[in-house]
Amino acid sequence: MSKLTDEILNRYIDGELDSYELAEIKDELVKDDQALARLQALRMVDNSLRQMEVVSAPLNFTDKVMNAIAVAKKAVKPKINYFFVSIISIFSIGVLAVLIAAFRAAEKESGPSTIVPYADKVKEMISKNLISFQNIFANPNVALVISVLSLILLITAYFTIEAHKNFIKKLNSISH
Repeated sequence: MSKLTDEILNRYIDGELDSYELAEIKDELVKDDQALARLQALRMVDNSLRQMEVVSAPLNFTDKVMNAIAVAKKAVKPKINYFFVSIISIFSIGVLAVLIAAFRAAEKESGPSTIVPYADKVKEMISKNLISFQNIFANPNVALVISVLSLILLITAYFTIEAHKNFIKKLNSISH
């Protein structure tokens, strides 16, 4: 054994090693004074732990802890993040507006129709008007709108992550 770890030394103290490992550890302990000092320190800790008085928990300890958790859970009211809700609402309305505009453009191109698969109409419209779509996205104003929406999305993600971190902190403070 090239390196004696605390885990191996603890297994040695507890008598959990086979004869081959035991012989190797004894050889290493003869050669390495630091390992021997660590073994003695671990034996002292083991002896101290074995001499400690064991105190049993009260019979209804689990019930008391579970009741305390239930009371603490009721005391913590979830806080609504209005910024997050408003950003998601604006983003959803924007996506809905784009979809409605695409469907109306598909209907105008093919004339009035009954319920027809809109996906095929949108595919046809995109294939016919690919250059005009490229021009739309090349427009600096559209690029600015997309950039602003991307920034809003990043800010929303940041606040969501921070809210999650705060929730975890509160949860840990309640449970500890």
